[in-house]
Amino acid sequence: MPRSRKFSTRLMEGLFVSLLLPMMVAGAPEIQPARIYLHKNWQIQSSCEVTAIGEQISSTGFDANAWHKADIPATVVGALVTDKTYPDPNYGTNLKSFPGMNYSDKNLFANQDMPEGSPFRCSWWYRTEFTPPAGEAKKTEWLNFLGINYRANIWINGHKIADANDVAGTYRSYEFDVSKFLQPGKANAIAVEVFAPGKYDLGITWVDWNPTPPDKDMGIWKEVFMTSSGDVAVRNPFVASKLDAEYKTAELTISAELRNVSNEPVKGVLRAELDGTELKQSVELAAGESKTVKFAPEKFAKLRLRHPKLWWPYQMGTPHLYTTKLSFEIGKQVSDAASLTFGIREVTSELTDKGHRLFKVNGRKVLIRGAAWAPDLLFRWSSERLDVDLAYVRDMGMNTIRLEGRLDRDEFFEKTDQLGILVMPGWTCCDAWERWKNWNGDQNRVAAASLRDQITRLRNHPSVFVWLNGSDNPPPAEVESVYLNIEKELDWPNPIMSSASEQKAVVSGESGVKMTGPYEYVPPVYWLADTQAGGAHGYNTETSPGPAIPPRESLEKFIPKDHLWPIDDVWNYHAGGERFTTVNIFTDGLNHRYGQVSSLDDYERKAQAMTYDGQRAMFEAYARNKYTSTGVIQWMLNNAWPSLIWHLYDYYLVPAGGYFGTKKACEPVHVQYSYDDNSVAVINGTYETLKGAKASAKIYNIDAKEKSFREATLDLSPDSSTKAFDLPNPDGLTPTYFLRLELRDSAGKLVSENFYWLSTKPDVLDWAKRSDTVYTPQKEFADLTGLNSLPVARVTISKTVHMSGTDSTVTVAAENKGTSVAFMVHPRLIRGKGGDDVTPIFWSDNYFSLLPGEKKSVTAKFDSASLQGASPELVVEGWDVEPTTP
Repeated sequence: MPRSRKFSTRLMEGLFVSLLLPMMVAGAPEIQPARIYLHKNWQIQSSCEVTAIGEQISSTGFDANAWHKADIPATVVGALVTDKTYPDPNYGTNLKSFPGMNYSDKNLFANQDMPEGSPFRCSWWYRTEFTPPAGEAKKTEWLNFLGINYRANIWINGHKIADANDVAGTYRSYEFDVSKFLQPGKANAIAVEVFAPGKYDLGITWVDWNPTPPDKDMGIWKEVFMTSSGDVAVRNPFVASKLDAEYKTAELTISAELRNVSNEPVKGVLRAELDGTELKQSVELAAGESKTVKFAPEKFAKLRLRHPKLWWPYQMGTPHLYTTKLSFEIGKQVSDAASLTFGIREVTSELTDKGHRLFKVNGRKVLIRGAAWAPDLLFRWSSERLDVDLAYVRDMGMNTIRLEGRLDRDEFFEKTDQLGILVMPGWTCCDAWERWKNWNGDQNRVAAASLRDQITRLRNHPSVFVWLNGSDNPPPAEVESVYLNIEKELDWPNPIMSSASEQKAVVSGESGVKMTGPYEYVPPVYWLADTQAGGAHGYNTETSPGPAIPPRESLEKFIPKDHLWPIDDVWNYHAGGERFTTVNIFTDGLNHRYGQVSSLDDYERKAQAMTYDGQRAMFEAYARNKYTSTGVIQWMLNNAWPSLIWHLYDYYLVPAGGYFGTKKACEPVHVQYSYDDNSVAVINGTYETLKGAKASAKIYNIDAKEKSFREATLDLSPDSSTKAFDLPNPDGLTPTYFLRLELRDSAGKLVSENFYWLSTKPDVLDWAKRSDTVYTPQKEFADLTGLNSLPVARVTISKTVHMSGTDSTVTVAAENKGTSVAFMVHPRLIRGKGGDDVTPIFWSDNYFSLLPGEKKSVTAKFDSASLQGASPELVVEGWDVEPTTP
C-alpha cells in the first residue's frame, strides 16, 4: 500500500484509545509454541520460464538468482509490482498494460478463463531457503500455510509433501508434519508451485468494486510459519460461554483438539489456566488419534463465573477480553501449548413483527450502522493501515464492519475484538461461490473445508456476531445443509444468515434482511420516502448514495494531469464494473441540483457538499426509524485501489465530505432533520435517559436573514428516536435556504448541532421508472443553485498546535465576520507549504458552516511522525471561502 512512513493510531474516548496499550485482558496472552515466520527472502518465477522440477527447485543451493525477489505474503502480480517489473497499477490506466489484461470487462474477467498469452496461465513457483534452530530430540516440526490462492504443489528439501488436488481453496489453511524432511540447524528449502483459480474455482473476485488483477490474485496471500511440538499437538482451542437470562453469571466450556502424531498410545494431562484458576484432566490417546477434549462447567465448577466482565461493542460498554492457556503434558514435559483470547458475551437475533432481523448483544438491542471493508487490490498488508481503518470506523461513530469474502488475517479480528467493533463476515457473491450449478469438480469439498477452517478461527472472536452462508443468494438446500451441519458441529456461537438478501432459504427460511441498494446517487429524501427498496426500514446489508469523489489533491495522485478535467475514460477506469462504470448519474444529479459544473474545482466543492448531504441523510434516516429499521451497511468503507465510488475516505486516507456527513449523523446524541415530513427528531444513542434536553431550529434565507424559530424541551429515553416538532413553512423563503438545529442539555450545554441546505422545490423521485433498486430516477430536482450566489465569506482563522508525539493536536478557531453564510468551511493540515495532507487525522468536525458573527473551534488529532519532518501547515478552504493559511 502507498505509505512513505509508519504511523501509530491512538483513539481517545472512542477516538484515540491506543492500539499499542495493554488490552483489557485477564493476563497477557502467551503464544505457544513460538511461530517462526518464513516471510523474507523468497524468489518467484513462472513455470513457463523454469525447466527444473519440484525436487530440484526445493533442494538447497538451487540457483534462483535470476528469479524475481519477493517477501511474502504476496500475490504474483503484487510481487512483480514491488520489484518494479510492472508499473504502479493504481496510477491512471497502468493496469491495462499488464500482460493478461486483454479482456473486455475489467471485472467479469474473474469469472472467465485466463486469456491466451497470459503469463498467469502457467503456474508460478515460490521458493525460499531458511535455517531453523537446532531442535530437541523427538520434536515434531510443523509447516503452516494460512492462505494460498488457489492450488499448490508443495515441496521441502526435495520431497513433495502436498499435492494440488489436496491444496485447493483460497480460504483454506494447511498444516504439514515435516519432521522427517527438515534439517534443524542447517539450510532447508521450500518450493511452492501455485496455480491461479479457474473459471469455476472458489477463489477471490472483485465483483464490480474494481478491476481484477490479471493473475486473479494468485499466490501465497497469508502467513507462512513453522512451529514445533512433542508427540501430542494442541490445536483449535475454543471457549464457549453461556450467560443466564440476567447476564449475571456465565458458564464456560473450554475445549481443544489433541492430536497424537506418534505411533504409540499416549497418556498425559491437559491443563487449562483461566483468570488465575488452573484446571486439569487426564487424557489417553491411541496411536495417531485425534480427539476434542472439553472442560465443562458440569465437571469443573470453577468455570461458573459470577458477575463476569462482559464483552460489549465500544458504544455500549467495555470490550473486555479474557485469556486462557492450554497445555498438554506427557510425564513432566510439556508436549504442546496454545493460548487464546476471548470475550464473554451473547449475540442473539430475532425477526420483528415486520419480519426484520434485529440483533441484540447481551440482551440489548443494537442498531447496526457500519460499512464494508476492502483489503488492498494486490493483498499487500499493512498493520498500520489497518489501525487507521479501524480508528476511522470508531471516529465516524459506526459500530460494524462487513466482510463479503476476503476474510483476511487474524490480526484484523484480534483488533476488532480489542476495539469493540462488530464484524459481519460471510461468503462473496456473483462468482463461482454462488454458481452452484457449476459445482461439478471439487467445489463441494473445497467449500465445506473452507467453511470449516473459517468457522474454527472466527468462533473465538467476540467481535464476529454473525455468519452469512451466502451473499446475493442463499445456497441451495443441499449446500446450505452441509454448511449448517458444519456450523453446528463446530459449536458456532452466533446467529447464522442464509444470505445478505431477502430471498427465503429452503432450509433456514427467512433471512430478515434485504440487499436492495441503492448503489448510485439518490437525493436525501429517498431514505425516508422509499418504503419498498433501500429506504430506512429493515436491515439493508449493502447500500450507498453512490460515488464519492476524492478531493483534488488525491485525484492528482492517480489521474494524470492531462486527464484531470473534464471527466473522461481515465476517470471512468477508476469507477466500478458492470453497471457502475461511470459517475454519470451522480454528476447529472449534481448538475441539476447545484447548477452546471464549470471546472474541476467547481465540481469538487459541489461533489463534497452532495456526498456529505447524502451520507448524512442515509445514516440519519435509519437512526430516526429505529427499530423499524434495524441495520444499514454503507457500501463501502474504503477502496482496494484509488476509486471514485463507494468509500467514506479515499485510498490515501484523506477524509472528505462523506466521512464528515457520516460522523455527523452517527453522533451518540444527535438532532436531525426529516426530509419526508419537514420535522425535527432527536436520537439518543446512549443507554441513559436524558431529561430536559432542549431542541431548537432556525430557518434562514440564502442571505442569512432569519425567517423562523422553533424549540421544544424533551425527555429522551435510552436508545430512542423522538420527534421534537414540525417545522413551519415561513413565507418569503428563497428557493435555496438554510436550517440550523441545536440540542442542548438541561444545563444549557451544546450537545449536538446540525446545518442543512434545503430547497423550496423538492426532489421528486420517479418511482414508476425504477427498473431495479440500484437507484431511483428523479422527476424533479431540488434547486440548490442559490449557493452559487454566496459572496466570498469574511472568515478569520487562528490556529494553535500542540506537538506531543502520537497525541499531537491542532486547534482551529474560525469566525465569520461577514454578513453571509460561510458555507462548507474545510480546514486541512498539510506537511509544510504545498505538501500532502497529514493522514491519518481525526477532526472533531469539518466541512462546517458559519452564520454571520458565528465562532467555532475545531480540533484535529494526529501523530507528529506523520509530518515526516515538515512543519504542520494549516489551509482553510470552503465553498465561498478563499484558501487561507493563518
